[in-house]
Amino acid sequence: MKKAPFAAALGCGILLLACCGFFAYQCLNLNQRYQTLEAEALRLEEDNSKLQENNSKLDTELTDSTAELKERESYVAGQKEYISELSGQIDSLTQDKEDGLGTDDEDDSSVTDDDVDAGSSSEDYPNLYAEGCSPQDEEKVVYLTFDDGPSSLTPQVLDILDRYNAKATFFVVCKNNEEYAEYLSEIVERGHTLALHSYSHNYNTIYASKDAFLNDYEQVFDWVVENTGYTPSLFRFPGGSNNGSSYVVNGIIDEMERRGFQYFDWNVSSGDGSNLTTTSNIIDNICGNVGNADNPVVLMHDGAGKNATLAALPSVLEYLSDHGYEFRPLDKGVEPVHYR
Repeated sequence: MKKAPFAAALGCGILLLACCGFFAYQCLNLNQRYQTLEAEALRLEEDNSKLQENNSKLDTELTDSTAELKERESYVAGQKEYISELSGQIDSLTQDKEDGLGTDDEDDSSVTDDDVDAGSSSEDYPNLYAEGCSPQDEEKVVYLTFDDGPSSLTPQVLDILDRYNAKATFFVVCKNNEEYAEYLSEIVERGHTLALHSYSHNYNTIYASKDAFLNDYEQVFDWVVENTGYTPSLFRFPGGSNNGSSYVVNGIIDEMERRGFQYFDWNVSSGDGSNLTTTSNIIDNICGNVGNADNPVVLMHDGAGKNATLAALPSVLEYLSDHGYEFRPLDKGVEPVHYR
């Protein structure tokens, strides 16, 4: 009888050991699975970190590439405008040369070697002038013009002009900026001429047709009138009047003149249409060429980023003032400078 309880106790002990062994095995197995999952989670986290790092690098490269592309586009646009300016000046000089040539071949043959070798200029023989006709008696006027503004640089340009009692002409492009719009009134109040240079400054849009041009210019005209109450009467073709097809541009000129507007090109370029132009280049381009034009109309820009122009302006004003020039704004009474 005593063996039965012992056997029962032994069986229970064996069963208990078996259960403990089973649970111990399950715990060990769960611990291994946990470690495996934890290692997998760490690997996934590392992979995710690498993906985020790669995405960050791609975003940075994309941003850099976009900025570089915009910079190159800006450079190309500046070069195109600069080339256009130079082409216009070459056309103008060529036309002036053709206009100055005699039509009589016999007159041409009468020019002697002495005439060619003389090469005298207005600086030679300074005392050889009749009474009342000395260089001091001549009126020296220069017309400074600024395209593509207003911008944050415009108030500084106006302040510099004030210091030299200089008046200028501002050919403006419409800007969706209330602060810039306020500069329009300041241009007028300080005695300068406010003129039009287009709403969009998009060559493909503006020169598509006569109606496209009128639609664009009506918008910039309304923008100026609404913000200033001033009615502009002068305008400048973006890139000069030698842009676009002759048929379209000639039609634009006829229609705008019929509506009472007068357009102005330029015969002295600062060269600041190119982003590579330096302050020194601008000073040299203006001061070295103003004396070569009978009615100097100088092209500059006060649009965004034209800091070199701003830096050059005091030296230009100082030099021209010292050489007896008076700075006047353009109006419809000034003899227009045209490429065509």
